[in-house]
Amino acid sequence: LGDRNTTMDPIKVGFVGTGTIVCHTVKGLLRPNLEGKPLQVTVSPRSKDKAAELKALFPDQVSVAEDNQSVLDASSVVCLGVTPQMAEGVLSELKFREDHVVVSFLSTAKIPDITRMCAPAKVILRAIPMPPIEMGLGPLVTHPPNEAFDSIFSRTGKIIAVDKEEECAAMMSTSALMATYYEWEGVAHKFLVRQGVPSKAATTYVCSLFLALATKGQYEEDGFDKIVSESQTPGGINEQVLRNLKGEGWFESVGKQLDTVLARVLGKPKQ
Repeated sequence: LGDRNTTMDPIKVGFVGTGTIVCHTVKGLLRPNLEGKPLQVTVSPRSKDKAAELKALFPDQVSVAEDNQSVLDASSVVCLGVTPQMAEGVLSELKFREDHVVVSFLSTAKIPDITRMCAPAKVILRAIPMPPIEMGLGPLVTHPPNEAFDSIFSRTGKIIAVDKEEECAAMMSTSALMATYYEWEGVAHKFLVRQGVPSKAATTYVCSLFLALATKGQYEEDGFDKIVSESQTPGGINEQVLRNLKGEGWFESVGKQLDTVLARVLGKPKQ
């Protein structure tokens, strides 16, 4: 893509909704010293504090629109960051163009629903940005694959483009483990503090430990059974904890929760 060059015409990206995940995404897109065409970002004014924060951080690249329609008018790529509950009401009032590329962050809205709400726009995508996108880290799942999307968002992390919307929904469901993961880290941190370890040292240790485990795990190519086996020795402490958690049904419960989330993402009625 080459180095960023201010003489190049910028790609105009707009965000309808300026919530937390949109803020993370904009910060990831506009991190300094990135390669690729420059971006001009327009955000909606709904969350005034967050919009003002982005404008203050990137005064030359971020504009705060007067309203959501102004976001669309200023943009060639439109990202939808409103909540699924608000989407119908917000989008029904907007006039999309046929040449808009629409990227939906809505967790429970399928492509046909988004296409209807954003007519006559022809290119409709789904994406699952996560908070680490702000640092250029983590996966960014998108459906369907699209080169224009890649040219913009490849600077924010590892793009995983999937052909089937069901695959996108399944990956979105696993993102529901984020808070549980941090709670897991919190349990380890609180344990260390109870044992007299200073809080800052405990935080550093826990974060470093989990980062190292995740880094090693990324080299697995076909699931995690092998690394699970290699991480425990007969009669060892890892075997003890894993055996006891399995005995308490902990992992089975996590699997059931993922099934429940997937049903919600797919819009299936509650059983």
